[in-house]
Amino acid sequence: MPSPALPQLVPRRADAHKGDFGRALLVGGSRGMSGAIALAGMSALRSGAGLVTLAVPEAIQPVVASFEPSYMTMTLPQDEEGRIAQSATDVIISHGTASTAVACGPGLGRSAELDQVVATLYGQLACPMVVDAAALNALADQSEVLS
Repeated sequence: MPSPALPQLVPRRADAHKGDFGRALLVGGSRGMSGAIALAGMSALRSGAGLVTLAVPEAIQPVVASFEPSYMTMTLPQDEEGRIAQSATDVIISHGTASTAVACGPGLGRSAELDQVVATLYGQLACPMVVDAAALNALADQSEVLS
């Protein structure tokens, strides 16, 4: 049985700029799990987002950037296991406040520091947020941060 056709994007004006179609920030990835965030970035592009930035730990940035030339990558400080370090929180929030939407979780991994990063992003970013995978587990373990 053939798969259903994907919905078509609305035609774009000839003078449109990629910034006219939203700015997505995707936060995730870790050593050994670079594919999850890279595929999520490709999906964001395919869904029609104009500017897609993947915020990833330094160790995997070259791998993630090599998946797709149409999204941007942002290198974040990492812990000794190759996961996003808690010190990256302010940088993520700075970029997140300028975003139309933020996604957090694909390939993120788990640690106490990451749980704090996720809780802070959830509490401080006002834009729509998609919470997936490890980020969802981080919030589930911290029910006091959920409204």
